Amino acid sequence: MAIAFLKKLSHFVPTRDVKWLLHQHLNEKELHRGVFHVHASEATKEGFCPRFYALMDVTGAKLPSQWVNTSEQVTFHIGRVLQDAVVHWFADMGRAVGHWRCLGCAKLQEFQKRPDKCPHCGCRGWKPEEVRVLSAKSGISGGIDMLAEVGNPLLRVVEIKTMDKDLFKGLAAPLAEHRQRTALYLQLIAESQSPWAKRIDKARADILYVSKGGYGVQDPELKSWGMAESFSPFKRYTVGAKDADNAEICRVAGIVKRFRDGEVGMPAGICSTALDKRAKACPTCKACFSGDYPGVHAWLPD
Repeated sequence: MAIAFLKKLSHFVPTRDVKWLLHQHLNEKELHRGVFHVHASEATKEGFCPRFYALMDVTGAKLPSQWVNTSEQVTFHIGRVLQDAVVHWFADMGRAVGHWRCLGCAKLQEFQKRPDKCPHCGCRGWKPEEVRVLSAKSGISGGIDMLAEVGNPLLRVVEIKTMDKDLFKGLAAPLAEHRQRTALYLQLIAESQSPWAKRIDKARADILYVSKGGYGVQDPELKSWGMAESFSPFKRYTVGAKDADNAEICRVAGIVKRFRDGEVGMPAGICSTALDKRAKACPTCKACFSGDYPGVHAWLPD
């Protein structure tokens, strides 16, 4: 009966429909990006667990893929395309410095203005890539969306955030998570041993919000600049370096580095039992509560 039902159901699958083809193509699993580095986006999440990284190191557990549905794929793609467009607009002005991936041969040109053409294949098409920095103290890694020449001796960190037009209209200040993460990036740059760090302003950064609706909002600042337009799809907020606000994030994430450097033993976990909601979704849950890897480093505050 079940086989007959499935066969009957297959008759209704519109295999020649362009909408069906798009859903079939985009609705897929996305590979986990791994735990070789502690990414800033992970370190700033509530419930960050150093024990997870330590157990991944010693057990080699398989990381689960994440299911990304069609709507999410389209939303993410629009955001990526718009972000790349902003970087290219600054590159057109001769003001964007970063990494550039050749669309012809895939070779990477590092930390420079967008080349006119690829020195390897002659292609003139480029995709911007984030400049990544790694803190030598906490081991946190962060990717910088754009570095811009704005007339100062040092390059300005610019975090580009695309936003739904309705949310954009009501935005009066940077979102707390964006403000904290951008300030963290400044600290990571200051603590980085990268040769590029000395060329970057570590005291301030800009968060640039871009409306996905195009027109954005009426902006009186434009008239004060003498411009003959009144709507802007951009909102810019400046964030200063505040290392004290990131002290706990860096301390907790730094436990992973200290474990890997042999300074501390296996960290304790944050889940009370294997039945905790977070524990049941964790790929290291079985090893964590097996008793084989006791948490000898008590890092949680009393």
